Amino acid sequence: MSDQQLTVSELEARWKDALCATRLSTTKHPCTYRELKSLAAYVVNHRIDIDAYFPTVEKLLDHMQRLDPAGRGSIFHIFSQRIKPTSIWQVRLLRMECRDLLAHLDAYDQWRRQRHHLKIVQTGS
Repeated sequence: MSDQQLTVSELEARWKDALCATRLSTTKHPCTYRELKSLAAYVVNHRIDIDAYFPTVEKLLDHMQRLDPAGRGSIFHIFSQRIKPTSIWQVRLLRMECRDLLAHLDAYDQWRRQRHHLKIVQTGS
C-alpha cells in the first residue's frame, strides 16, 4: 500500500512508532537533542548567510545522525531525509523545514510529558 493510501489507524501507528524511536534517541543523547533544537530555532529566527548554509545543514544532519544512526524511523531520521541538500532545492526552504522539525519535536515533548507522571514522595519524620 502506498503512503497516499494509508488508513488513519496506520498513520497513527506510524506516528506512535516514530515517537517511541525518538524517545529512545533522546534518552541516549539528551545534550545532542538540546543542541539540535537550539540550532533549528536559530535557523528559524535568524538569517543564514549563503556561505553558512552548507555548514549549518551539515551540523543539523550530524546531530540527527548522532540521535538516530541506524535510521529507526524517529523524527530525526525522517527530517534528516528532508533537509539534505539534495532534498532542498531552494535555500529558503531550510527555514520552513526547521520550523516543521521544531513543531514535531514540540509534539514529541508534549507526548513524552503526558506519558511520564512524576510523583513527589515525602519521607516521614
